[in-house]
Amino acid sequence: MNTWFKRRQARVGMLTWILAGLFVLAALRLATLVLLDGPRLASMARSEHTAEMQLAAVRGPIVDRNGKPLALSAETRSIYARPHRLLETSSAADRAKLAAALGMSPTVLEERLRGRAPFVWLVRHFPPEQARVAEDLGLDGVGAVSEYKRFYPESNLAASVVGMAGTDGQGLSGVELAYDKLVRGEPVELRLYHDAFGHPIFDSPLELKNAQPGARLELTIDSSIQAEAENYLSEQVKSTGARRGAAVVLDPFTGELLALANISADPAKVRDRLHDSATQDAFEPGSTMKGILGSVALEDHVIDTKRQIYCENGRWHFARHVIHDDSRRGWLNLGGIIEVSSNIGASKIALALGAQRFYKGLIAFGLGHKTGVDLPGEAAGLLRPPSSWREIELADHGFGQGVAVTPIQLATAYAAIANGGVVMRPYVVKAAYDAAGHPILQHTPQALRRAVSPEVAHTINLLLRGVVNGKDGTGRLAQVADFTVAGKTGTAQMVNPATGTYYPSRLVASFVGFLPADDPRLVILVVLYDVPHGHFGGLVAAPVFSEIASGALRRLDVAPPHPAYQTASMLPFDLAASVLGGDETTDSSVEAAGRDGSVVAPAPTAAGATPDFRGMSLRRALAAAGGRGLDLNVTGSGYVTRQTPAPGVPLDRGAVQIALSADVGLEPVRAQSANGRSQRAAASRHVGQLHLYGQRQRRHAGRSR
Repeated sequence: MNTWFKRRQARVGMLTWILAGLFVLAALRLATLVLLDGPRLASMARSEHTAEMQLAAVRGPIVDRNGKPLALSAETRSIYARPHRLLETSSAADRAKLAAALGMSPTVLEERLRGRAPFVWLVRHFPPEQARVAEDLGLDGVGAVSEYKRFYPESNLAASVVGMAGTDGQGLSGVELAYDKLVRGEPVELRLYHDAFGHPIFDSPLELKNAQPGARLELTIDSSIQAEAENYLSEQVKSTGARRGAAVVLDPFTGELLALANISADPAKVRDRLHDSATQDAFEPGSTMKGILGSVALEDHVIDTKRQIYCENGRWHFARHVIHDDSRRGWLNLGGIIEVSSNIGASKIALALGAQRFYKGLIAFGLGHKTGVDLPGEAAGLLRPPSSWREIELADHGFGQGVAVTPIQLATAYAAIANGGVVMRPYVVKAAYDAAGHPILQHTPQALRRAVSPEVAHTINLLLRGVVNGKDGTGRLAQVADFTVAGKTGTAQMVNPATGTYYPSRLVASFVGFLPADDPRLVILVVLYDVPHGHFGGLVAAPVFSEIASGALRRLDVAPPHPAYQTASMLPFDLAASVLGGDETTDSSVEAAGRDGSVVAPAPTAAGATPDFRGMSLRRALAAAGGRGLDLNVTGSGYVTRQTPAPGVPLDRGAVQIALSADVGLEPVRAQSANGRSQRAAASRHVGQLHLYGQRQRRHAGRSR
């Protein structure tokens, strides 16, 4: 008995040790799996049994300054497949129907399904009504998800500014790229779970987060001004044979870009969404540099407006080179040099200024550096250090050769002249709003630095008017009816990259200006690249400026200045008064113009007597009354034709009654138009003259207009 018990006890003990050993081994194996192989195995499980895709959220809309949509997102359906499951549960005929519904051949579909991937897209961004046909087939292993596709309701309007978004909702260019983080919103995570054979573990293949829509961007662009700029530029590119063109419309006081047009002669790139010539391409500015040169020279007191410079009768031998003008000129002041676009005069000013001061002045205007415009890929242009300038290069820089600028740089520089000397940062996005309409970004005007003093800016403003309105001005085709334009033409030869020399007959023609010159609202630059010889800036770019400016002023509802008093009072005042039923009188103190165009003020009224308001606009009458502390009772609109008390009558405490009529102002305008004296008619009279001027041959590679 004892022997049997002892044997049993031994067997139980042995079994216990065996079980304990097995338990220890299992524990060690478990520890090994968890501690050593756990991360690797978990990663393998995730990769083998799950598939993840990231779907784009709804991209926010992009609208112009008036709320007109330029980019929107539309819901589409994207069809996917789990190949192993689909192949196991469907016949070849079923898959052929699926291929037909998706608009592909059965062979292509089979090739996609025979790969090793557990998840494949069959088609992306399919129209919902077409996708429904594929979904209604009810094939196991085929599913669909909603995605959003970008489209542009105004087609290619402002294409290079708006840019484009890719298939997965990522920004690729333009504002779409620059503000991609704001516009694209929070993406959607798509997770698919399956076993080792590709069989789904869950009935639903989707595990979605809540998608957050992207921000709504409001641009500074005015779509109407943009459309006109593109249309006029496109017409001129075709008619001149230019390879491409660019136009910039800018508010000089805020830096807001109202239009940024890029046109190519290549039909495939007429309005390229991936490339923006206005910010990414540099060109030699030619004679548009002379306005900046004059500003720098005046600011540094190297020259004044009265100093005469000898222009060598159109041909100057300097530093073993010859600099030419297109006409024979002797002595000219700064205004004359800018008006007739004398290269020789500009070269002498640049030499007097010196490389260091000229360079610092150009840097102050923003040349050689990015403007900071909120668009991707902006170029800095080309402005070499002054230590590397040879004397002839300094002379050439004076008329815009050897220096390269982008259109946005040149427009920004002239905006500084227009606004009184301050360089403003240009921008194209005005504000951004979240899905609830709350502002998350707002841009305000940003002054970067002062380039020149207000006095110098005003002086150059006056001199630039001669380019458009002077009898020898090179930019007379830039005139805009009823408005005064200040601007500068430019023509520069293109550089042959293979030889480093200038092409003899391939030019860049430009015009940059602002208006109304007395109170600038717009700076407009027009550039035409690679035009044939003879197509100078004053001939091909200036007319486009005029057309864009006319349309933009109408769009912005900018009223022309009140007609000058020599226009408003072309009819004798006593005759106008009698026609209008007023008192007959020959005593008038209406402002008139002298022979030199200066305004002659009305004769002063004796102290204590009623002023003579006749012939004044309402605004001027109110100003005159305010200076005397008088109250006015006004009827009508236009110009003052009658008043009570009469001029010169002793003042009492009552208000002065004035009657206005528009006829006095309108009649002279009609008469002026009938006699062909409008500014547009004046411009047309010079077309033939300018055409002949444009045919003159330029014999020096550094010539520029």
